[in-house]
Amino acid sequence: MRKDVNVYLFDPTRKYFHIVMELENVPGALRSVLEVMQGLHLNVLGSFSSVDSSARLGVWSGFVEDSTHSAWDLKRKLGASPFVHDAMVVESSKGFLVDGLHFPVAFNTGTRAVMMGARALANMLGTVNEQFGSGGNVILYEEGRSYGKEVGAEYMMKLGADFIASNLAEVLKLYQALGWFRVSAVKSDPAGGTIAIQAEENFECAGADSKVPHSHFVRGHLEGMATTWLGKPMECRETLCIAKGDERCEFVLSPRAA
Repeated sequence: MRKDVNVYLFDPTRKYFHIVMELENVPGALRSVLEVMQGLHLNVLGSFSSVDSSARLGVWSGFVEDSTHSAWDLKRKLGASPFVHDAMVVESSKGFLVDGLHFPVAFNTGTRAVMMGARALANMLGTVNEQFGSGGNVILYEEGRSYGKEVGAEYMMKLGADFIASNLAEVLKLYQALGWFRVSAVKSDPAGGTIAIQAEENFECAGADSKVPHSHFVRGHLEGMATTWLGKPMECRETLCIAKGDERCEFVLSPRAA
């Protein structure tokens, strides 16, 4: 299923609100305020919630449509719930509503994130390839490898090497959760030390046309990540590639020869 990120809404014929509530982190809190919203006949168009299991408060944020209430009405009625610590409500201007209440954007690991369109990012990477040829491919690979090592170290600290090694197929779904590609299969060969990852809809190759494997940034990232996770130098080859006409990309990780 697709994961939508609420950025903005626009329709001059409608009235929208952005509601952000700090809720007590107790069972039943979210249900209580959603029941209040249902009683107000608000049409929820998109939402997200965020809470640290050890924190006293959590956040619910959503875009809603409503033609009968003002921002003040909604803030007062939602704030009356005993579970609501604070509520912020922003009304659209001439049918335009943008999320101006959240900054910075961060992963739940605490790392700050910057979002951009996958096609735009792929085009940026492709431009490096076009301008610098094989030298550009090396740049993309090295940038991906460096980034993979950095992110790999963050997850290593959070999850631990033993957990990652014994749950590698699940952990690799991080790429899917972040929208890079859909992991359709992970095959490990313990005897040879190889790991084959089948990647559907890889953003770097989608829409590209190439006679050779095209995914240099992602390949480097996987290599850097695996090197950190497995504690030994790894190398990564792209054996199947969407840009070449294959149905999917496939990356094979193996120990780097001494």
